[in-house]
Amino acid sequence: MEQQNIERILQKYRSGQALNKEEKIILDNYYLHVANQSQSKLSDDELQINLKQITSNVLGKTRQPRTKKLRTLWYSSAAAILITTTIATILYRYQSINTYNTEQQAQFEAIHAGSDKALLVLANGEQFSLDGNTTIASGQGDILIDGQYLNLLEKGISSSSLNTLEIPRGGQFKVVLSDGSEVWLNAGSQLRYPTTFTGDTREVELIGEAYFEVKHNPQKPFKVHTEDQHIQVLGTGFNISSYPNTTTSTTLAHGKVSVSNGLNSSLPSLILAPGEQAVSTSGKLLKQNADIAKVIAWKDGLFKFQKSSVQDITAQLERWYDIKFVFKNKTIPTRQITGEIPRKVNLSDIVEILSYFDINSQIDGRTIYLDIKK
Repeated sequence: MEQQNIERILQKYRSGQALNKEEKIILDNYYLHVANQSQSKLSDDELQINLKQITSNVLGKTRQPRTKKLRTLWYSSAAAILITTTIATILYRYQSINTYNTEQQAQFEAIHAGSDKALLVLANGEQFSLDGNTTIASGQGDILIDGQYLNLLEKGISSSSLNTLEIPRGGQFKVVLSDGSEVWLNAGSQLRYPTTFTGDTREVELIGEAYFEVKHNPQKPFKVHTEDQHIQVLGTGFNISSYPNTTTSTTLAHGKVSVSNGLNSSLPSLILAPGEQAVSTSGKLLKQNADIAKVIAWKDGLFKFQKSSVQDITAQLERWYDIKFVFKNKTIPTRQITGEIPRKVNLSDIVEILSYFDINSQIDGRTIYLDIKK
């Protein structure tokens, strides 16, 4: 990589021409370098001043850069001059590569991303461990697991009794209900549902986060109950986040839902249109606009952040990697970050990204201590 090559890529980008993957890597590297030097937008002249420095630094570090792909996060204050979130920078990768000793690095690399897994607890207490190779569906009076039928009547369980699907930290799972509705469950969540929906409604209970694609049936409304909200729908796609000790929100992707207050039934319900969100706060329901792509990114295999605090980001990471973060510097939790990361990356990739922003990570077992780099 030579200075002339970077200049050519800059000219190509500014003229509106499409860049290939290698050109984007180089351009990301250059722009993120200058972003870390400034808190405001830089002019092209100012960017050019940094060109020789970035070229020299990168060439001085290596002429055979590692090709491992990451998605980059950046401070929202510098986001105006960044053009993509796809590749981590070469320069900062090599500046941080020696931050951790071999033992620390090994511990970080040993913690992998979450996977498809769950525990199915029948109404009689019988348990079944499920993994990514397991398929599960409910029928009329039975449950189908990997093609094997469990006759619930023979086990003394009525079809209307509630089974529980528990998703551990570091897990996720998808289940198809008896009416054909699909539910994607995020880490640390729990869904209680009957084997067969009887009566005039279809009702389930949720703790945690789930995305629902509900089969249309106007004669039999679908209802989801959380601690703070009750959601009623005829057929639609929506996301609910209702983890303990967090704000409950229902976000509508398509269709139409009615959301009522789970703590005070006398309060009026909210009708949501696609792109709207009902949030429980101080015992009340508030309606606001929502970024659908950000809300349901987890279902599509991404962490997507938009001016998100490190406090909120680490809460998601804790559930997915089954770890705990401890802040040793009080300024870290309120820092805002924008960007996205594939959920499949290992913890070592996460802490490397954090190092770009002068956040140092130390690991002890499954506890990660975050501090500002000295």
